[in-house]
Amino acid sequence: MGCNLCKNDAFSQQAFKNKIGRCRQCMWQLALLSSLSWGAWWYFYQDTPTVVESITLIFAASAFSLLLIAHLITALSRYLRQ
Repeated sequence: MGCNLCKNDAFSQQAFKNKIGRCRQCMWQLALLSSLSWGAWWYFYQDTPTVVESITLIFAASAFSLLLIAHLITALSRYLRQ
């Protein structure tokens, strides 16, 4: 689901550090996936938070949100350093 730049590079630790906080397309995708998954959880599973589907959706939404937060913090720190 990444952009062309992310798909072309071989995954390595250095490539991850260079791309985090710079790829706007990835950040928009994470924002959309995060909001959709939290919205789906709120609509379908708010009343039954202990069922397996609800817990799975919470983990997915949390992963999207945490990765988005990591992107935003890194982008902000790079912006402030310039």
